[in-house]
Amino acid sequence: MSYQIIKPQENLDMILGAPEHVVEFCEAAIESITEFKTNFHKHLTDRNIEELRGAGHKIKPGAQMMGADIVLENYEHGKDLIKEEADQEELKALANEMDEICTKIKEDLDKLVEEKG
Repeated sequence: MSYQIIKPQENLDMILGAPEHVVEFCEAAIESITEFKTNFHKHLTDRNIEELRGAGHKIKPGAQMMGADIVLENYEHGKDLIKEEADQEELKALANEMDEICTKIKEDLDKLVEEKG
């Protein structure tokens, strides 16, 4: 099966092994990515770099395990935009892009749970 964002064959199966562990990880990751999506959007558009960092640190291990590097790249880009005092439209555009990415990741994780469950 093809996934849009995550790379489970390269990461999750190797790290977690048994299908039930993959399902458990995916279920936790769905909750985490949903929370991150909300927090990233809010804290980026509010220009709250401290809260944004907190959201980023929380999602980083899971994103790395999933091979979802784009999440970490956009998170870093968001911090840079705040530091550079980018205009609000640029922040909103990145927040919306991250919303789409997180939605796709959730869809990928749902597929993986269905496959392994």
